[in-house]
Amino acid sequence: MNDEIIFMTSDASHTGNLTPLVHEIRHALFQLIEAGKESSIDLRRLPLSPQEEHQLETFLGYGEVKADIQALGDTVLIESRFSGVWLETHYNQTSDILGKYVHICICPQLIKAQHQDMSFSLSQLEIAVDALSKSNENPDNQES
Repeated sequence: MNDEIIFMTSDASHTGNLTPLVHEIRHALFQLIEAGKESSIDLRRLPLSPQEEHQLETFLGYGEVKADIQALGDTVLIESRFSGVWLETHYNQTSDILGKYVHICICPQLIKAQHQDMSFSLSQLEIAVDALSKSNENPDNQES
């Protein structure tokens, strides 16, 4: 049995958790800058009203980067207007929200290339480069 308590969005119109949350984000950004310490806040573990979630998203705003990842449902990563503060939302295949996080980091782990994927890509790139080189050596064999 899982003993973790996970709060869902509160039915209350105001929980009082928004202001402490933005202070926590500010402190985490300070820790990232000063000590290189990355952190994440699981918003589904905090009782926030729908209005407070909207206020948080409005407060964070949008920066220059947005990534949309499709794998077993969509994941959307948005850099906030505060560099180093990211909002990550996971959806299932029917677009229900499964998870929502604030990451305070240089670049979220989810969008960093993984070593195993890069190794596979290198082998695929080598095959593609070899095929391109061979086709350029024999231009008469190319299809029009």
